[in-house]
Amino acid sequence: MVSKAEIEESRMTDTRGCRAALALTLAALPALLGTPDARAQAHAAIPSLLPQPASMSMQSGSFFIPASLNVTIDGVDAHGAATLFDRLHAPHGPILTLVHAGGAQVRMRLVANALSLPAQGYELRVDHGGIVVTARDMTGLFYGAVSVSQLLGAGQKTIPAMRVRDWPRLQWRGVMLDSSRHFQTPDEVRALIDAMAELKLNVLHWHLTDDQGWRLEIRRYPELTRIGAWRRAQDSGPKGDGATYGGFYTQDEIRAIVAYAAERQITIVPELDMPGHAQAAIAAYPKVGSGGTPTQVSTTMGVHSYLYNVDDDTFTFIDNILDEVMELFPSRFIHIGGDEAVKDQWKHSPSVQARMHELGIHDEEALQSWFVERLGKYLSAHGRRLIGWDEILKGGLPASASVMSWHGIDGAITAARAGHDAVMAPSNTLYLDYMQTNRNDEPTGGRYPAESVSTVYHFDPLPPGTPEAVRQHVLGVEGAIWTEYLTSGTAAMQAAFPRLDAMAEIAWTPRERQDWQGFTTRLKDEIARQLSYGVPVNQMGYAVDITTAPATDGHYDVTLSNQIGQGTIRYTLDGGNVDANTQPYVHPFVVTEGTVIHAAAFDQSGMQLAPVTARTLTTTEVATRSGTQFKACAGGRLSVRVPATPDATAAPYVTIDRTRDCVMYPSASLTGAQQLSVRMMPLTHFFNTPLDGDPQAPALGKDAPHHAVSIWLDRCEGKPLATHRLPHHPKPGQAIELVLSLPAQGTHDLCVAVPENREKFYYAFQKLSVTEVTGNTGSK
Repeated sequence: MVSKAEIEESRMTDTRGCRAALALTLAALPALLGTPDARAQAHAAIPSLLPQPASMSMQSGSFFIPASLNVTIDGVDAHGAATLFDRLHAPHGPILTLVHAGGAQVRMRLVANALSLPAQGYELRVDHGGIVVTARDMTGLFYGAVSVSQLLGAGQKTIPAMRVRDWPRLQWRGVMLDSSRHFQTPDEVRALIDAMAELKLNVLHWHLTDDQGWRLEIRRYPELTRIGAWRRAQDSGPKGDGATYGGFYTQDEIRAIVAYAAERQITIVPELDMPGHAQAAIAAYPKVGSGGTPTQVSTTMGVHSYLYNVDDDTFTFIDNILDEVMELFPSRFIHIGGDEAVKDQWKHSPSVQARMHELGIHDEEALQSWFVERLGKYLSAHGRRLIGWDEILKGGLPASASVMSWHGIDGAITAARAGHDAVMAPSNTLYLDYMQTNRNDEPTGGRYPAESVSTVYHFDPLPPGTPEAVRQHVLGVEGAIWTEYLTSGTAAMQAAFPRLDAMAEIAWTPRERQDWQGFTTRLKDEIARQLSYGVPVNQMGYAVDITTAPATDGHYDVTLSNQIGQGTIRYTLDGGNVDANTQPYVHPFVVTEGTVIHAAAFDQSGMQLAPVTARTLTTTEVATRSGTQFKACAGGRLSVRVPATPDATAAPYVTIDRTRDCVMYPSASLTGAQQLSVRMMPLTHFFNTPLDGDPQAPALGKDAPHHAVSIWLDRCEGKPLATHRLPHHPKPGQAIELVLSLPAQGTHDLCVAVPENREKFYYAFQKLSVTEVTGNTGSK
């Protein structure tokens, strides 16, 4: 039996911090959670556990939760008991006290010979006397503690009697965090680890090197962090003022984070990307590059051409780095990237071509396969396994490699059929830098099309009919938080949650027990829990969309909805506050110009599910378009939502076609004397490179003036309807406002563009408004 004094001593000596450091004071939390009585009335008899357990049977009776509970923890050392005791706490649950024996209402038991339970599994029983959790290993007992915490913090006075037998569906339940494009502090990394632990996720794949920054201290090569961890451009830095941007993790910080994760049953798998995505390393040590020309750390996102060399000196450099990485990370797998390695430098390097001839290698794809196999053998000799992105399939898959499939699932299936282990991380489902909704008030940047919570939940890594030979090699799934446009730790978390809640369930819960409607009912409770822990969850899927359409003169048809399709929508039409007693939305309605609509969704208990949406229906507001209300010009695609400067941590954001400065304003009513008010933002070209593979868009504006905004009717061709010269010396990230007359009648699509492709800046359209002429305006 572990004493309370031993646990407290263990806590005092643990300098890595604990989950309590994550919790934030949320002034609005009582309103979010509602009263315990109201919450209890809304809950069904089946408790709200997420992910859904593998097996749960309800029994007769219940356990009344008193204000304080005694806890015993058997079979665990002091440090492990401290971790479990901390995990049992819930922000709105009872006070917990550790006792030596007897009288405990919560009993945690590690029983090594409990062979009826699978590895990492646990059994949880609730009856009128309390809660008992049994597991055969520390991992299972930890997961049982997570479930107990959910039950105690659910806002109920009682827990129904039940028996839960639970274990994971998949062994790899991962999250990839990109700390290279944008850096997260050690505390922010620990915050993600804590949030993962609450969902029984168990792998943090840490992307530590890329073209935009090297984030890991390597003692033997100090220039990697002295030079490679920092970048600077005219608009870099959080304020866009040209400040140097970057950061890195010391080896002491890495060790502390790895240990912190291990206590929470999470393995950290480091990624050092190679042979491509190597510009930061080559900037620090030019001789390891294959291009022969020193460079600087990239200030531009996207695909770059810099590759590692393939000579012996370069492999000595890489091996020495791997030696230090393996000292820091005890993980079985080491991720070596392998993606998007554009082979131009290898093709044009005489020394690389000579090396290929020496090795008898016929092309550059086969050279990458040899490169990867060389790394795999080195790692294998040190008791580790190589894993890489699915591009390592090209040129032949090295025998030692495992595959992480991001081009859909085909790479994983191909690898599994060949007897290689694989992880599913398809970009069209599990890349969490894609926007969650099409709302223009989303709190982050990201990519399109949107990938909703539903998109994630309905992905099945092992669909019916998957051959057993494939199943046994699919290790699991992984959600990727790429941070090109997620410029802070908060933004990374907002991109991840609540979609990681959905991924956690498909990775843990047997397919036959997954249920979308049941999940959404439990999800709102999980979001409330996460907010109470200080996790900045993105709630825009629950936020109300207020859609309008012109009716008769001065009147508008209004439709209210939300993406997730859950909750009762309530609204006011006088700008008044919205609460659980406000009138519910039943069907579309008609309002007059000037109406102020406030709307929000609530659950049955009265818990508000997202912030209030507000719109004031004026003529100008209704005739304004921005963000996802734009359409792409012919042959183009509105593919990304980016900040005004590359490292800005707050709005404004603009939705753009990366290939050209062009948007369509659909169905503009030009009856009467009208004008177009344009708000635009000059950006440096930080968001892409020519190697990114975007489709080549048709040329624009052969008849349009240089360095000017031009407008066409319906198609982006011919002589423009109107033009306006741009300022001579714009500053990146600072808005420009122009007004152009529209000498046309009827309803038309408006093509609005800066067609000159040699501009220093990219001109992003933030907002377009069709309004009546009120004074002198015209083309310039």
